[in-house]
Amino acid sequence: MSNHDVRDRQWRTPLHAAALRGDVAEVEQLTTAGADPGSADGNGFTPLHLAAQEGHADAVQALLGAGAEVDRRNRFGNAALFVAVFNSRGRGDIISLLRECGADPMAENASGQTPLDLARLIADFDVAQYFADLGSSE
Repeated sequence: MSNHDVRDRQWRTPLHAAALRGDVAEVEQLTTAGADPGSADGNGFTPLHLAAQEGHADAVQALLGAGAEVDRRNRFGNAALFVAVFNSRGRGDIISLLRECGADPMAENASGQTPLDLARLIADFDVAQYFADLGSSE
């Protein structure tokens, strides 16, 4: 087992930690050394989920460039786009990036909720604007 495959108590690898911190240089170093960008932790979160959660657009881009699966689901059925919408605080850079890379805005999670549905529910910020091309449900 190489150093990039070592797991912590949450079953996260060094690549998960780098993505969570937004350390693009380390993400690139680890993926170049063979770290799996699709590696899931104990709850099914991949490094892409964590970078999207924390708003690290450059890390998201690096992970996608290294072959991370854009619509990989965690144990709750959420892909990175759902996580990005939920944690966007009104920012659309990661939402837009994931959509440009083919993320499915209609992918239902385990509760039957889609990223588009969630964007339309968020009242604090106009997150739905990043899905304007999909039209209104009204």
